[in-house]
Amino acid sequence: MEKINCNLCGANDTELIYVERDRLLKLPGSFHLVRCRQCGLLYLNPRPTPEEMKFYYPTDYAPYSIAPEDEYSRITRLDRSYGYWKRARAVIAARPQGGRLLDIGCATGNFLHMVRRLGPWEVYGLDISPEAAEYARQRFGLDIFIGEVAQACYPSAYFDAVTLWDVIEHVHDPKGTLVEIHRILKPGGLLLISTPNLWSWDARIFGRYWVGLDAPRHLFIFSPATLQKLLQKTGFRMDKMRSFTLFYKPFARSIEFWLDEKLGNQKLKKTLLTLLHSRLPRLLTLPYFTLLGHFNKTTAMTIFATREDAGVTQ
Repeated sequence: MEKINCNLCGANDTELIYVERDRLLKLPGSFHLVRCRQCGLLYLNPRPTPEEMKFYYPTDYAPYSIAPEDEYSRITRLDRSYGYWKRARAVIAARPQGGRLLDIGCATGNFLHMVRRLGPWEVYGLDISPEAAEYARQRFGLDIFIGEVAQACYPSAYFDAVTLWDVIEHVHDPKGTLVEIHRILKPGGLLLISTPNLWSWDARIFGRYWVGLDAPRHLFIFSPATLQKLLQKTGFRMDKMRSFTLFYKPFARSIEFWLDEKLGNQKLKKTLLTLLHSRLPRLLTLPYFTLLGHFNKTTAMTIFATREDAGVTQ
């Protein structure tokens, strides 16, 4: 475990918010989620080192998933394909002319495969998992680098767009990562970041049971305000924020975390979980999540930003 100062403002002045555990994979350990008193950023401190963190990313970790086309269930195939289609369309709508795109944290390459199918893009991927990268290479023929973005040594001003789908909360140095992205992204290029939204209604409703915390894999929890400050410090202009991914599924998982701790009756818990993951509650809650999306209050926020000429500031 290692102790750090705030990645956003550099201060060493925090208050403890929660002592967390791994609710998703139920791996051992307790983790302190703190808030910086100077800038408001939430982060784990102390936290696992990069070497220790490998333990918390087993090969069956959910984002390391097979191609949607290979799913057994037709409904699952359609659901997952639609999710990747929405993400790809967001990029293509923002940059219809295409170009070079780098997806950081590309996992098994499903998003890149969809982008390449829909638009005139030359796509590259980067991930820390050798197994996920090998799947992306073999299944889709993608160009994947294994490691951190700074280790890839891409040329300066090389990419027209860089995407981080649910990634920036996982990296040990978000500020340093954005500085490197600023270097490899062309002036005026697109940066697209999706990450849990601390100001979401789910976060306020569920508190410590909110799926967006996901200790210890989520090292940083951003609000729109703290993420905008970080973007400004690293030479980006935040253009807009949208909510168009991760609606019902994280909501249901947060309820599941609450039930795990609060409900002792295992038979009742199993019945409630079966109901929770059925189609009926999805349909009944659709108006609620449509409203959340309209006001950008869903669990995940997606930020569209532009690389400016200015670099990193203190």
